[in-house]
Amino acid sequence: MKAQEIILNEKRNVTLTAYIQEVDGEFGFSKRPAMLVIPGGGYAMCSDREADPVAAAYLKAGYQAFILRYTCTPKGKWPLPLEDYEQAMSLIEERADEWHLDKARIAVVGFSAGGHLAACAATVAQHKPAAAILVYPAILKSICDMCQPGMPYPHEHVTAQTCPCFLVAARDDRTVDISNTLRMELALAEKGVAF
Repeated sequence: MKAQEIILNEKRNVTLTAYIQEVDGEFGFSKRPAMLVIPGGGYAMCSDREADPVAAAYLKAGYQAFILRYTCTPKGKWPLPLEDYEQAMSLIEERADEWHLDKARIAVVGFSAGGHLAACAATVAQHKPAAAILVYPAILKSICDMCQPGMPYPHEHVTAQTCPCFLVAARDDRTVDISNTLRMELALAEKGVAF
């Protein structure tokens, strides 16, 4: 396995960490699916516990794994995190052959504020993922505005073209109320999107 940290924006401390596994030979295939991990942290930081440990689980499952550490305050505000995502996905797609990726199977997983960014990737981004895993995502106005006023509320942007989503939340989450996840599920159901 090869690990590489790519600086996407030095001034804002934006990085993409790539963990690339071998293919062919005894592995028996030439391309792997990929997972872009987007840690949470209220857009004030990127949580380490929602970064490398998550990437390791996807590596173990056979994926190529990437971690996006996006723009956080005070270095910048929305829409810079979405621009960071777009830049990261563009780079992943451009280097798909070099990194042995199946371009049709690049997904995202995001937690809390990272779940908000992953939900925006699924709904409003130009480089949409094949699937999105939203783990206790910030969706509703109350929590989105608490992180950074002016961000989109992802459930308002769900269309029939939104990628399939897998949502995870806990009934007793005291930080990101379960109503965020439930509202996103309703929006997906209303548009006929698999979740």
